[in-house]
Amino acid sequence: MKRETWKTKVGLIFAAAGNAVGLGNLLRFPSKVALYGGGAFMIPYFVALFLLGIPLMLIEWVIGRYAGAKGHGSMTGIIGSFFNHSYGSRVLGSIGVSIPTLIVCYYIYIESWTLGFAFMSLLGQMPEPVVSDDPRIAMEPFVSFYKDYTKPSPIAVVFLIITLIINWVILQRGIVKGIELTAKYGLPILIAMGLFLGIVSLSMNGWKGLEGLLFIYKPDFSKLTDPQVWLEASGQIFFTLSLGMGAIATYASYVKKNEDVVKAGLYTAGINEFVEVVIGASIAIPAAFAVFGAMSVPELAKEGTFRLGFITMPAILMSLPIGSLLSAVWFFLLFIAALTSSLALTQPLVALLEDEMRWSHAKAVNVSMIIVSFGAFLSAYVKGFIDDVDFWAGTFMLLFFGLLEIIVFVWIFGVHNFYKEINTNSFIKIPKGLIYFYAVVSPLFLVLLLYFWGIVQLPKVLSQTDPNVLISRAFVIFIILLIAFFSIESRRRYLSGPHM
Repeated sequence: MKRETWKTKVGLIFAAAGNAVGLGNLLRFPSKVALYGGGAFMIPYFVALFLLGIPLMLIEWVIGRYAGAKGHGSMTGIIGSFFNHSYGSRVLGSIGVSIPTLIVCYYIYIESWTLGFAFMSLLGQMPEPVVSDDPRIAMEPFVSFYKDYTKPSPIAVVFLIITLIINWVILQRGIVKGIELTAKYGLPILIAMGLFLGIVSLSMNGWKGLEGLLFIYKPDFSKLTDPQVWLEASGQIFFTLSLGMGAIATYASYVKKNEDVVKAGLYTAGINEFVEVVIGASIAIPAAFAVFGAMSVPELAKEGTFRLGFITMPAILMSLPIGSLLSAVWFFLLFIAALTSSLALTQPLVALLEDEMRWSHAKAVNVSMIIVSFGAFLSAYVKGFIDDVDFWAGTFMLLFFGLLEIIVFVWIFGVHNFYKEINTNSFIKIPKGLIYFYAVVSPLFLVLLLYFWGIVQLPKVLSQTDPNVLISRAFVIFIILLIAFFSIESRRRYLSGPHM
């Protein structure tokens, strides 16, 4: 059975950008900027973008196109193809399928909150706003509402099921009629709603929100000596560009053989950065600044991305004229951002089962979504599950696999071969010297990050004694072993026969 390819260049770029654009752009980024030095945070952020983000983005695009021409769309098949499909190489590649699978298991549950809150806003079921200059008083009704909803409440479970079905249906429709079509309509709508809400936020209280934008970008250069700031900035680049997850490479595997992947990669990164640095920074934090003042911003940012998105923003928007409609727009914006990402995070597992296990597309999607649904319900009912799985899959494994990608796809593949591949049909020629530079500097930067991660973060995580941690870590191990099993079993199936 012939593999699908993206139908249009616009659809390809929008789908890839939709993969990268997600909740991290609109919630996580502004919180990190406000907490870790404002404008000074942007120094390690852009260093990480140019030393890690752009190189890894291009590596995944190049290797995805290269492996896709050979019929491989998951990291199991991609890395396996570099080592004659040995068992060890396919198991190593399976880590690149485990990462997005683990992330989407909790991400899709949070995605369902955005859909639920959007409809609750439209139906007038959100709390009545309390007018107060004290953010704690103003947000109290929304704190209670958020806690009651995410227990989870019966309505939260209903919207989780609806969200799972929406993802299921789109994935069943395939690359062109499902993912590409969703992105072609979804991403422009997302950008339009984001710009609209950005103007609303910046113009609050006589454009005081604009002062809030300047406030979060006010540099605190003393933060630059804090390793935690560099960890957070680099982690944000990985998370926002969907790097080290195998998702970009999977999408790239569906391009036509003559596609300019350098242009596609740069467009993807550019659209993502516009949504993050321009739109993401212009909504939540400026709105909080305009309503509650400068002193509240660091405290609100410390509360985390969930509180900022699901408590602070509705408390602010509901106090405005047509507040219910504005709140609905905000949550639909988050839902579209999350939906395009969850589709991309699930597709590597679908590609593994379809390309390597030789299953039909329908069977591959059904099994993938059953696994994701199991993880989503654990996210809903096991306390602390989201934070723990996010740490392992969304931090450590990302950095480790990013390092592995550079070693395999540049050094083992060969700098000359990679140089030849990246410049095939490219609108610009990448100098070989630049490839050598990134091949040396980027892995050193990653090793340094992993070292500081081990000093700063790992001891805190390993010291946790909550029994629920055992459930979340057992699930992480289960997914890794399950996908490793698929990868081992798929070797025989891939080498021996047609689709089942």
